[in-house]
Amino acid sequence: MIDLEPLLTLDFWIDKKPPLLTSLFQQLFFYSFGAMVVLALIISILVKQKKKTDPWLAKGFQKISSWCLTMGIAGLIILFFSFEQVVLLSMRLGYIIWLIAALAWLVWIVIFFVRIVPRKKAEIQEKKELGKYIPTRK
Repeated sequence: MIDLEPLLTLDFWIDKKPPLLTSLFQQLFFYSFGAMVVLALIISILVKQKKKTDPWLAKGFQKISSWCLTMGIAGLIILFFSFEQVVLLSMRLGYIIWLIAALAWLVWIVIFFVRIVPRKKAEIQEKKELGKYIPTRK
C-alpha cells in the first residue's frame, strides 16, 4: 500500500534537498516534457498551413503550440535541477508551481476556443453577409 500522507505535509513539498526521482519517474517526466516540445513544433508547422483558411483557429492552435513549448522547456529545466540536486531549485514545489501555471494557461486557451473564436467567426460571417449588399468598384 502506498503511503500518501507525506503528500499532505508542507515539509514534503519544500524540502531543500529532496531525494532523487526514481528511474521510472525520471523517464516519464523526461519523455512527457520532450513530447510537449516536439508537439509544439508539429503544431507550429500545421498552423502555417491553416492560417490562410481559418485565421482564428490557427491563432488558437498557435496558443496551444506556445503552451506546449513553454511548459515542455520549463518542465525539462525543473527535471534537470531535480536530477542535478541543485539546492532550492530542485524542491518538489517546482512541479506544483509548474502544474498550476500549466492548468491556468490551459484554462485561458480553452476560454479562447469556447468564447472568442466563435464570436470572431460570427463577426467575419456577418461582415461577409453585409458585404454582399455594399457596392464595390469594378
